[in-house]
Amino acid sequence: MISTEQLLDELVDRWTRGEPLEVDELLRRAGPHADELARLIDTFLERAPRREPTAESVAFVRSLDEPSLLRARQEQRLKLDDLTEALVERLGLKESARTKVRRYYQDLELGRLEPKRVAQRVWDALGDVLGRDARELVMVRAPAPAAPAMYRASNHLLSMTATGLPDADLADRGEPDEVDRLFGVGGVG
Repeated sequence: MISTEQLLDELVDRWTRGEPLEVDELLRRAGPHADELARLIDTFLERAPRREPTAESVAFVRSLDEPSLLRARQEQRLKLDDLTEALVERLGLKESARTKVRRYYQDLELGRLEPKRVAQRVWDALGDVLGRDARELVMVRAPAPAAPAMYRASNHLLSMTATGLPDADLADRGEPDEVDRLFGVGGVG
């Protein structure tokens, strides 16, 4: 059986060569001595000189901070209003739809709107504007379903939808319009 010191030496060699450390594999190989090896690895990494992160590492960490659609829009140097204007135009919507398109797009961008319910026409238009497959950007890391928020209005509790509109507001609006259907909002699918 290989000793914990030999396994630690393997890790140090990998670290020296700049290779992936594969700590899980080393711990598995340590068997019942995995806890001892883990302590040795921790000690080594605490004392080892710090290295500059790779460009890939930095990109990965940044991807955890911001929604992908937001990053894609920023890369194109598009303001939210500019993107909204382009969507309204490409979707052939009336100027009066601008506010709702902006709100729904922002909900989509921030992960508050279910991407699977959004119409292909919207994805195609976004792809034209962003210069890449927008649907792929949001499907990489699907947002966790939001718990319904509650707020008090006129001494009544009203449930909120993912778009931030109270259910009562959705009902008061009557039938879903074209923008609701395109973004899959208001019980349409």
